[in-house]
This record gives sequence, structure tokens and C-alpha cells, in this order.
Amino acid sequence: MGVKIIGVALLLAGLPLLARQERGGADPAREGFARTAIDHSPGREIELRYRQLAWSEEAIARVRADPGLRQRWNQTIPIALQSELSTPVALMVGGRRLEPDRYRIGLWLDEGGAFDLSILLDQDHVRFPLELAETDQRFPYLTCSLLPAPEGGIALVIQWGSEYGRIVLDFAR
Repeated sequence: MGVKIIGVALLLAGLPLLARQERGGADPAREGFARTAIDHSPGREIELRYRQLAWSEEAIARVRADPGLRQRWNQTIPIALQSELSTPVALMVGGRRLEPDRYRIGLWLDEGGAFDLSILLDQDHVRFPLELAETDQRFPYLTCSLLPAPEGGIALVIQWGSEYGRIVLDFAR
């Protein structure tokens, strides 16, 4: 399985986002769209296109602590990410089957302030818990990767600030 990670810099006028209130070194003018992909088989690529948003750990801490800001985040971020997961093969995530198609994905903050992956399925944002961890490395922009998962399938890894989340997309049978 080959891994392709391609960054595409397309400068654009940004949406005012909660995470941008304090930028922590990230420059919104450098935000753009990116692409990560992994080959399933020759000519069959699973791909994620997403917007690399400027990230502020201080702003996210405020959003996590305030239920009103959390609600605004959950209404805004799936649209702001403008992300699309395309798969030519059926996948399984959290017990749900994703047929070959294109799916809008985003991040969701639960009541406890933990991030979940959200996928737009049948006109509803369905949430799936991410395995969350911290790292010493800082990511001033939201970054995503599709990688082979050691346990099989594909790992979707989303990195932001000093945190990252991971979820495995299994190949459906």
C-alpha cells in the first residue's frame, strides 16, 4: 500500500473562526487546502481533501470551557473544514459501513471537551470517538494523514496544536 501526502497551497479569504481569535504563530493568510491519500490497490485511492485551518490552543481551551462557544464550534467547524473523504471501496468506522462514495467529515467537541470525528451520513453528523493523545510537537495548522494502520485498515490521523486524534477505517467485507 503506497502512501501519498500532497500539500496544495491555495490562498483564500478565510472565514472568521473561533480558533482564530488568538493565532499562536499561525498565519491565516497561509491557510489553504491540502490532500492526503493512500493507495488501496492500483488505480484505487482513498483520499481526504481538507482545509488547513490556523490553530490556537488558547482559543480551543476557551471553547472547551464554554458550552455556548462549544455549540458555535460544532455548528461552524464542519463547514469551515470543507473536508471530503473519497473512497472507491467500502469502509467500516465505529460499526457503520461507508459505501464507496464521498463523505463530508469534521471535528466535534463533546460536552467534556474531547474531540470526535464527525461524518455527514443521511443528513446527520454522526460522531465517532477519536483515540486522543498529546505530543511535544506543535502544529499551528490542522493537519490530516491517511496511513496504514498496524492493526489493519487505514488510520486517519488528525493533528492540531499539541494534540492528535486517530481512528481506524477498516475495509468492509
